[in-house]
Amino acid sequence: MIRCAFIVWILIIQGYAKEKCDYLEYKRGLVCIDINSLDFLNIKISEALAENNATNIDIESITIRGCDLETLRLTNDWPKLKEIWVTSSNINYLNSESFSNVTLLEVIGVGMNKLGKVDKNVFDNLKTLKTLAVWRNENFDVLSGYLSNLTSLESLDLSEDPTLNEIAVDAFSSLVNLGNLELSSCRIKYIEENSFANLDRLETLLLSYNNLSTLSKNTFKGLHSLTQLTLHFNALESLPDGVFQDLEKLEELRLHHNKIEDLLRSHLKGLENLKILTAYNNKLTNLPADLFDNFSQILSLELAQNVITTVEEGIFDKLFNLNRLCISKNKIKKLPNNLFKNSPNLEYFDVTNNELESICGVFTSNLRNLEHLDLYNNKIKSLESNCFQEMPALESLNIRNNTLKEIHKGAFKNLLCLTHLNLEQNNIDVVVDGAFEDLPLLEHLELNDNDIQLLQAGCFDALENLTVLNLNNNKIDKLPSDLFKKLKRLEALQLSNNMLTSLNCTIFEDLPELFELYLNNNQIGDIQEECFKHLNKLSTLHLSANGITMLKPTVFSGLEQLQNLHLHTNNIEKLEAKSFIMLPNLVTLSLENNSINSIEPNAFEGLTKLLHLYLSKNNLKQWTSDAFNGLNALENLHLDGNRIESIKSEQFDQIGALYLLDLSNNTIEHISNKLFVSLANLANLLLKNNNISKIEPKSFYGLKNLNRIDLSNNNLETIDTDTFAGLSAIFVILLDNNKITDISLSDFEKIDSLYHVGVDGNKLLPEVFDQFKQKYKRKIDIDWK
Repeated sequence: MIRCAFIVWILIIQGYAKEKCDYLEYKRGLVCIDINSLDFLNIKISEALAENNATNIDIESITIRGCDLETLRLTNDWPKLKEIWVTSSNINYLNSESFSNVTLLEVIGVGMNKLGKVDKNVFDNLKTLKTLAVWRNENFDVLSGYLSNLTSLESLDLSEDPTLNEIAVDAFSSLVNLGNLELSSCRIKYIEENSFANLDRLETLLLSYNNLSTLSKNTFKGLHSLTQLTLHFNALESLPDGVFQDLEKLEELRLHHNKIEDLLRSHLKGLENLKILTAYNNKLTNLPADLFDNFSQILSLELAQNVITTVEEGIFDKLFNLNRLCISKNKIKKLPNNLFKNSPNLEYFDVTNNELESICGVFTSNLRNLEHLDLYNNKIKSLESNCFQEMPALESLNIRNNTLKEIHKGAFKNLLCLTHLNLEQNNIDVVVDGAFEDLPLLEHLELNDNDIQLLQAGCFDALENLTVLNLNNNKIDKLPSDLFKKLKRLEALQLSNNMLTSLNCTIFEDLPELFELYLNNNQIGDIQEECFKHLNKLSTLHLSANGITMLKPTVFSGLEQLQNLHLHTNNIEKLEAKSFIMLPNLVTLSLENNSINSIEPNAFEGLTKLLHLYLSKNNLKQWTSDAFNGLNALENLHLDGNRIESIKSEQFDQIGALYLLDLSNNTIEHISNKLFVSLANLANLLLKNNNISKIEPKSFYGLKNLNRIDLSNNNLETIDTDTFAGLSAIFVILLDNNKITDISLSDFEKIDSLYHVGVDGNKLLPEVFDQFKQKYKRKIDIDWK
């Protein structure tokens, strides 16, 4: 739509100076904004041309926006001017003189203006006008005689006109060359019969987003060239027989989001060339067997979100070219067998969110081009052998959220191109050997959220191209030693939330491409040494919530490429020296929510690339200065939720690159002088929810890059000018919910960068509180993490 392109252009030119005209060389155009008289407008146009060594002969477009004019008339002649756009302006009077010297105009846009008087002959001189866009103006009903002489008009856009309530029979009678008519997003309730009868060249008619509740048989009479008709988002309850009978060239009909209860063949009479029909989100209850008998050109049918209970046998028999079919979100309980026996070109079929109990037998061997089949959220109980017969092109099959309890051997036979199979959220309890035979190209298999207790040996042997296997949220308690032996290309293995009590480490011997391994939320306990030694490409390992009590360096032998290790929510009490020495490329180490009370010197030795270390919610009270040896690149250290009572400056000597330090939710009482002096790169410091009652002068000295500090919910009583001395980059200080009685704006007057100081919940005099609110009144949303 040409108006959309104009709006994008307006967003670009808004940055230009106001009360001025600017010349845009790339568009050969002038943009005039916020000018308050016609004379001044013409003066500014002349100045803009002179400044850019241009003349009116060079100009092809003019945009007038936000101006206040008594009338509109451009001086001089504009022989190449093709477009004029007038928007968001006040114009007292428009007449035929307004466009008298721009008679070769091809495009006019008039939108969001306050207009005084507009003569009926305003467009009379525009014999070459091809496009007219008129929207959201005051005092300008363009259909009341303004279009009578625009015989050359090819495109008319009247969308978004709230005053447009009905279409009269003679509204467009003179527009014999019109090819595109946009009437969407108005408030049209009624269209008189034969209103479009003279528009035999019209190809596109957009009537969506209106208030139409009825149509007459002759509403679209005479539209023999129409190819696109949109009626979606109206209030249509029914369609009269033959309403589309003159639309023999129509290819696209949009009827979705109405209230239509019946759709019959007689309603669609005349649409022999229809290719796309959308009727979703109506109130259809039944699809008659002969509905599409005369519409063999249909490519796409969208019938979702109705209340269809029955699909009659033979309904698609004449749709030889059907490519896409969606009947999701209905109440269909059964589909007839051989439903698509004459639909060899079907590529996409969506029957999700229905009440199907069986699917086998519905599909014929004729579906040689079907690529996507979606059966999600039905009540399918079983998949028998040869259920899908021959679908040699099928790539994606979704049977998620049904009631499948078992998969018969050979259920997926002949699906030789299938790459994605989703069986999650069913009731499968056993995966038998042979369940996935004849799936040589399968890459993604989703079996998560079932009741699987047993994986028979060999059940995955046929899946030599599998890259993702999801078995999360089942009841698996053991893994046969050869279970994954044929999965040489597997990249992601998900076994979270099962009942594994131990790991048979031989299962990982044949997974050379494994990149992600999820074993969290099992009951594995401590893991044997060198368990993962064959997983040389592993990047992410999840071992959280497994009851692990100790870590030996050799557990991680072979994991030189590991970047993310998750060990949170275990029972680890101690981090011994060189615990992670085998992980030189580790970036994230998650150890929160354990019982760690001791970190030996050099516990993190070898982790030269570690950026994120999570030690939150443990039992740490202290650590020695060499506990963090080797963490030269560490940026984020989370020590919140421990039992730390005091800290010393040397404890941070080895982590000088730190960007964020979180010491919240501990029992720290005192912040000593130059405590963080070694953390010159620190930007975020969190000390909230401690017992801090004293901060020595210059405690934060040296933190030249600190942006935010949170000291809320402590026991501070006084703040003075030395408390935050040296914080030259600070812009947020949070002191809320302390016991502060002595604080002054003067304490912060030397901190030019300061943006916000939080003092809520303290024992301040009302006038002091108001002073801080007034000076630091801007609110911000702070995400410390």
